[in-house]
Amino acid sequence: MRTAAFAHIPNIYAVARREFVARAFTRTFVVSTLLLAMAAGLIGLVPVVIGYFSRDSAQVAVYVGAADLRTDAVATLDALLNSPTSTGSGDAPETDRKAYAVTSSINLDADREKVLHGGLTALVDVERNSAGDTVFTIYTTEPSSGSGRTAQIIRQAATSIAVSDRLARAGITGADQASLFAPPAVTIRSPDLTKPASSPEQTAQEIANIAVVFGLEMFLLLAIVLYGTWVAQSVVEEKSSRMMEIILAAASPFEVLTGKVLGVSAAALLQFVAMLAAALVGLLAEGQVASAVLGDSVGFTLPSGLTASLLVAFTAFFVMGFLLYAVLFAAAGSLVSRQEEVNQIVTPMTLVASVAAMVALYAAIGVVDSNSSWVVVLSWVPFLSPYMMLSRLQAGTASLVEVGGAGLLLLVAIVIAAWVASRIYAAGVLMYGQKFSLRRMLAVVAGR
Repeated sequence: MRTAAFAHIPNIYAVARREFVARAFTRTFVVSTLLLAMAAGLIGLVPVVIGYFSRDSAQVAVYVGAADLRTDAVATLDALLNSPTSTGSGDAPETDRKAYAVTSSINLDADREKVLHGGLTALVDVERNSAGDTVFTIYTTEPSSGSGRTAQIIRQAATSIAVSDRLARAGITGADQASLFAPPAVTIRSPDLTKPASSPEQTAQEIANIAVVFGLEMFLLLAIVLYGTWVAQSVVEEKSSRMMEIILAAASPFEVLTGKVLGVSAAALLQFVAMLAAALVGLLAEGQVASAVLGDSVGFTLPSGLTASLLVAFTAFFVMGFLLYAVLFAAAGSLVSRQEEVNQIVTPMTLVASVAAMVALYAAIGVVDSNSSWVVVLSWVPFLSPYMMLSRLQAGTASLVEVGGAGLLLLVAIVIAAWVASRIYAAGVLMYGQKFSLRRMLAVVAGR
């Protein structure tokens, strides 16, 4: 039996080698790989590009029409606009450059014209209405709905200024106001009291870990959707030229399908790995480029959530998950005869992969409990396990035994799917030129 199993290898290798060479050694493949790698490398330098074009502080002016305002509107707005939370850094900036330069306005009409022509990012007019309350008008070229980032932050600052003014008019001093607005102590704990309470640093780390898993799952989804379509298109190309019938005369449908999937997948993954490597190089070079262009000594470090166990699990599930879907994409491609029909026939697999990635993301961010029974069950389903197990592993709700068991089940599913797909593959050849019929296809697959 072992001899019979090994007898398939020469034909599988021959088909795989033919498919790989036919794609990887073409000028189109080489040029597209280089362009995609360059684009991926530049994506790693996006923060530097953004920092270069936004290196000058945004200019915000404050016109105080309420002469008896009890608080310093310019200082308050400056503090809120340039706080670490507003700038999105999470830490105090290492340089003296502020994201927003806030100044006092003495001519409302003139500064409004500056906003209109780009001289100012925004102008804030602080007035007092007939009831004695402060009212604010924000002049900006951002959307009039106020959905722009600058307008949203100024709205928060306006609330702080208005409340401070009301308290001052009520006779509450600045020191007392500070104690009133001091944030309360809030502790977030697991119901398992043996686990320590979460600190702000741990919360930030959890968010970073979720981002890591999200990125890995999106890489897998993109590979399945983009390069799975490659596999389907390769089948349709040969079917439309009737080359498939000649190939099947020299090799079995199982050998042809397996070789085609391995060959096209190898070329696709080669391009994908080149893009990932280029993106990683761009990220690692970000600090040096930022230092040379911006003068900032900011470097890129790999997130601590990117552990060795997660990387090993991702690599294994990435390869096996891609192969499982690639086999199905090849079978689906054999059911149609024109390239225009490929996108329609692969839509079901694309939807399954997308839904699996979405559910896994919900489990990672806590929208659904990653330890609930239905999530645990789904994480064992071969079509879903490449995504679900990564989320459960990151959340700490999946043991290495579960991950290994799901991986073994996925490997078995690949073999079964390859056998079933080879029958569909052969049936697709026999149905060449005929309108697709599920009943006819099942009859051919069953050998009737």
